[in-house]
Amino acid sequence: MRFSQPKRILAVAAALLLLAGSVSAAGFDTLRPGFEGELVRAMQSGLKSLGFQLVIDGKYGRQTQAAVRAFQSQQNLVTDGLAGQRTLSLLYQLAPQFLPDNNRLPENTSQQPQVPEDSGTAGSGGAYVKTSNGGSLNLRNRPSYGQTTIAQLPNGTAVEVLSTSGSWSKVRALGRTGYVVSSFLSKSAPAAPPAATPPPPPDGGTVTGTAKVVTGNRGSLNLRAAAASGSRVLTQIPYQASLQVIARMGSWTQVRYANQEGYVVSSYLRFDETQAPDTGTTPPPQTPEPPVIIGQAIVNNQSGRTLNFRSSPAQRDNIIGQIPSGTRLDLISKGDSWSQVVYQGRQGYVMTSFLRFEQDAQPDPEPPPPDSPQPDPDPEQVFTRTLRPGSKGADVKELQTRLAALKYTVPLNASYDSMTQEAVRAFQAQNSLTVDGVFGSQSAQVLLSGSARLATDAPLAYKTLRVDNISAAVSAMQSALKNLGFPLSVNNKYDMPTHQAVVGFQQRNGLPITGIADPVTQARIFSANAKGYDTAVAQLAASEGKGGGPSTSQVRLLHWFNEVKPSISSGQRVTVHHPASGISFTIRFYSLGRHADSEPATWRDTQLMNRAFGAPSWNINAVYVKLPDGRWTLASMHNRPHLSGSISNNGFGGHLCIHFLRDMEEVLRNNPDYGASNQRAIRKAWQGMTGQVVE
Repeated sequence: MRFSQPKRILAVAAALLLLAGSVSAAGFDTLRPGFEGELVRAMQSGLKSLGFQLVIDGKYGRQTQAAVRAFQSQQNLVTDGLAGQRTLSLLYQLAPQFLPDNNRLPENTSQQPQVPEDSGTAGSGGAYVKTSNGGSLNLRNRPSYGQTTIAQLPNGTAVEVLSTSGSWSKVRALGRTGYVVSSFLSKSAPAAPPAATPPPPPDGGTVTGTAKVVTGNRGSLNLRAAAASGSRVLTQIPYQASLQVIARMGSWTQVRYANQEGYVVSSYLRFDETQAPDTGTTPPPQTPEPPVIIGQAIVNNQSGRTLNFRSSPAQRDNIIGQIPSGTRLDLISKGDSWSQVVYQGRQGYVMTSFLRFEQDAQPDPEPPPPDSPQPDPDPEQVFTRTLRPGSKGADVKELQTRLAALKYTVPLNASYDSMTQEAVRAFQAQNSLTVDGVFGSQSAQVLLSGSARLATDAPLAYKTLRVDNISAAVSAMQSALKNLGFPLSVNNKYDMPTHQAVVGFQQRNGLPITGIADPVTQARIFSANAKGYDTAVAQLAASEGKGGGPSTSQVRLLHWFNEVKPSISSGQRVTVHHPASGISFTIRFYSLGRHADSEPATWRDTQLMNRAFGAPSWNINAVYVKLPDGRWTLASMHNRPHLSGSISNNGFGGHLCIHFLRDMEEVLRNNPDYGASNQRAIRKAWQGMTGQVVE
């Protein structure tokens, strides 16, 4: 079996061995051919998500060994086909969603692990979490690695076993029901560790309160050394974990967790609103100035339901109140998805689509606040039918509104059109649902669960993306690149700014410069140690590529079919000179038809071509081409990659087209648009050089 990934890698290996978070601290037993079980299955899932072809069956056979060898070769590791510490550490750094709940082999691997019998102390069908390294066990929403972690069960937690299927058990623990790997359950509670004197609290900032982690996908939250997205990750904090708050600084909060101080993103915290103000060394807060009111809006929710009032502009567990339909609100700011408003003297956020903005609206008496916040509606009450292409109505508008809030590209027209279907398909793919474009009960349950994945979240598995692809995966990658400072728009389309951002990212992060976002590139883009746009990169010297062209008297006007095509062949390299800039570079002929499909020979040649022509585009440039027999001829070309190419590391990721002189009658018959434009450009350039008019 052959693998398409290039064997060279990446100087990235050395950098990636500085693994962040839980992966860096993990210890892995070596997996070998002949092994079976969930640890093998997790490894296979990670390899497959990175583009390696194999069957995920939990068996370490020849196919799996070949995939491991290919991965090791790609990452400059010892190519022995054994999945040891370095191999698995690097694999789970690139595919962290498949990191096993416990990295040690079960004590007995000769048979399928079974859920232990009732010990009489943990309740009917009871068991205890027992991990060999004393770590927590992930409770997942479905029985498969890569699924959403809904809680983390500390070692020794008593669980109620509801059912067992294969190597997974459905359990109830800590008020939640989900799935765990059966081999990490035991009929007896693990021995308690010897008591230790708790260490004194470290020196640090004064604690001002507490908060809980409330990540949107119920995953872990990075604790960073500095208040910046690119700073070092100190550890990962589980969902619902409690933190000590030292200082709130806008979008970042300084916290203490497990005797470590660091910084987390504020929007993933739920603060204790009853905490006393800081009376320590921190200066007392200043009374904020009243907000600037830009207008008013009226809550216009469907069926008279209340509207969730949130502390931040995101659909997470951040509801601070609910506003009855018809209530008039003071408007601070208005966005496409969220608006900031004042309700009962408190600032917060509501979804813009549930507001009505009218200049002549009469004031409504403000109703009394509800007794207590109500949870989000039950799926069966909101979506009473399956929605599919052709459906229309208020429930379709509700679906579109919620998808838009999760950053999926969708219209708000109450019609289940092709864009809505594509948005639903993207939502289903992002949330590990059956991708059919039909919005049924399972999709509704996830959408309203509070843990639905944003369109911009890192995918659970990566598929290679290239120029002109259109998908939610492209949008997620664009958002991550934009957060790293790269200049591009988030529009679902792998356009030229996106292509150039991928090239720039690969250059800054020591990856092969291909212009194609393969799984390794995407994994690095979403990683904690990705280097951003502000990272310095080597530039070509100003004099690079200058010269090497002919005098105009040496240039001929050779006919494509009669003189040029018979003298060249696919795979040959030739020099191209751009007279307007004086820059020369090398291209390789790729395929010969009515014009010459070609590609820059190297990354240096791509840089020189773009320096001569400008940013990649379909713009037509007159050039001189030196044929293999030494003759120079006039031609025209663009520098916009499209479709496929044969050179993988030239920073281009496709091919371009070079046009030579053809009969205009034939061109108008076969290529009346872009082909004819190139022929006119060639004739105009020739007339400018010689004064001769070519029909």
